[in-house]
Amino acid sequence: MAPASHGLLGRIQRANDDASHRFGPHTAEVEAFIVAAAQLTPWQWRQVLAVRRLVASVSKEGAPDSARSIQAAIRTSDRRISEPIARAGEVLFDTLVKKSDDKQVAAWQAMTAIVMRSQLPALKFAVNYAPFAALIPLSGSDVLDPKTRRFMARLEDLTGEQLEVLARRWRIEPAASRTLLQAVAKNRHVKSEEAVAIAALSLIPNQLTGDQGWAAVRTAVHAGRVLGTLADLAEQEITELWAPIESVISLASLSEVVELPASARVRAAVGSAIKTITRPPRSRAVTAPVARAAAPYGPNHAEVAAFIKGAAELSPIQWLRVLDRRKLVSSVTREGAAEPAGVVRSILAMLEGTRDLDSYLRCRAFVAVERAGFALEARGHLNLDQVREVLTPFEASIAFGELNGGGFAHKVASLDKGQWHRIASAAPDANEEAVAPLVNAGIALIDFFGGRSDDEAVAAWHAVSALVHRHRLTPIKFAASYAPFASAIPVTNPRSLGAMVSRYVTAVGRLGASQCAVLAQPWQIDDALSSVLSSAVADGGSRAGEEAAALNAVVTVPMRLAGGGGWAAVKTAAFGGRVIAIRSRLTVEQLVALWAPIQPAIPLVSLNAPARARR
Repeated sequence: MAPASHGLLGRIQRANDDASHRFGPHTAEVEAFIVAAAQLTPWQWRQVLAVRRLVASVSKEGAPDSARSIQAAIRTSDRRISEPIARAGEVLFDTLVKKSDDKQVAAWQAMTAIVMRSQLPALKFAVNYAPFAALIPLSGSDVLDPKTRRFMARLEDLTGEQLEVLARRWRIEPAASRTLLQAVAKNRHVKSEEAVAIAALSLIPNQLTGDQGWAAVRTAVHAGRVLGTLADLAEQEITELWAPIESVISLASLSEVVELPASARVRAAVGSAIKTITRPPRSRAVTAPVARAAAPYGPNHAEVAAFIKGAAELSPIQWLRVLDRRKLVSSVTREGAAEPAGVVRSILAMLEGTRDLDSYLRCRAFVAVERAGFALEARGHLNLDQVREVLTPFEASIAFGELNGGGFAHKVASLDKGQWHRIASAAPDANEEAVAPLVNAGIALIDFFGGRSDDEAVAAWHAVSALVHRHRLTPIKFAASYAPFASAIPVTNPRSLGAMVSRYVTAVGRLGASQCAVLAQPWQIDDALSSVLSSAVADGGSRAGEEAAALNAVVTVPMRLAGGGGWAAVKTAAFGGRVIAIRSRLTVEQLVALWAPIQPAIPLVSLNAPARARR
């Protein structure tokens, strides 16, 4: 008869063993981490990335691989990545598929550290896991000995001067070093060194960065190693090994326990009991709503995503219409001068070159390139010191000389990953929440931009930028940037406008030359009417109508009237959209008075519903 291990029960047992070790000896911790990482809120992710940047400011780790390259390595057959890590990585990336690249990479680094926890030095492990330590505590972090806990608490109170003392060079005798290593080998289960390393990496970079910060971290980690092996060290050895830390945190102070007098302990106990007895009954906790992940393209995510999809599907005929409309718009606006093509090309080159950087560094690079591009385009209006200040992040990589915006774009396109990393590090700090949506939209369009002409790429960038910032732009400013695409990729629902506003928008699209000339005439409304109008539109109720009218006007009017007169007519037509959209909030007299500039071109009565013919 076959032994039990070869039967059904044996196969079940082996399957269970395989499942419990599919990610290596720390499978349970890896699985718990993946589940917890998937449940982190946007605010918690921001904390993770902030700590990750702190750690990077002292550690000497190179720039990490991108999520795309990591996933490619996982799926290759040459197995540069071990089997347990590859299996765990597949689960992790599938779980975090909707997260940004930098979040996925941060989680990957932490997860691989857990898989290899028993093989990695404590400091190496901490560098990778510290960003998540406060949010997803490690197993064993709650069973530290009292001295280690007190040491970690003392670390939080250290001043910059004390940390500089820890950063000084020190040396211990080879004999003491060998003894310490032997003691560590006997106490591999003790997590004091690991816990101190994580605490040090989370605290010290706030005051010391670079090599000095790293030296202070290593000294603190050495202290954690000593604390974890005190039982196996002689008194003299402990004194020698603790010498680098003694002047900042004396070892004796970690043994001191402040005992409260008996009377104080009694008062505290009585006070606690009274509070417990008199505490009002707790109300039922209301479950907080689950926070939604931040949309990659910002508040206007849906419109931006639709544009990105629609732009890639436009036919050649539609692109010709887009470019024709862009020329029409530029004949009455100054949009080209406000955002020159050279600046746009520089930004697109930056987006291509920074694919492998994390979101924060990419945003800083974006700000640096945008500022430099505008400075070069407007260098005739800026003094030399102002230009030099803006170009500081690029000094080591680009010799400017007589560059203009277009030449800058070519130089930007030639920069490599290392240069971009240096530029981003030297760039001014960026508001990631404000900049990231536009950067993300640009990245989504990068492959599309690669196959289009310069004019098409610039037009698409202006449009997507306007969509991302739509809630911040005035309706006419938005229309000037988006109008070339308005008919091919609509962003306004006609049904939401109402019948009268729709008729007005249609009338704007049918304006003749004489009507445009009338709208271009100067006009003014008195202060009282202006105040009434401002109050009526304060809640944004007129925006949709004004935006729709402006989108039609910036394309229709230039066919009849160009230059300054055309722009004046466009502004008047957009004003009409604002007024007609909030007509229900105005009296008849106010509506008539506000409509006066538009009345000769589009009579108010013409917007009423046509009378039905009698049968």
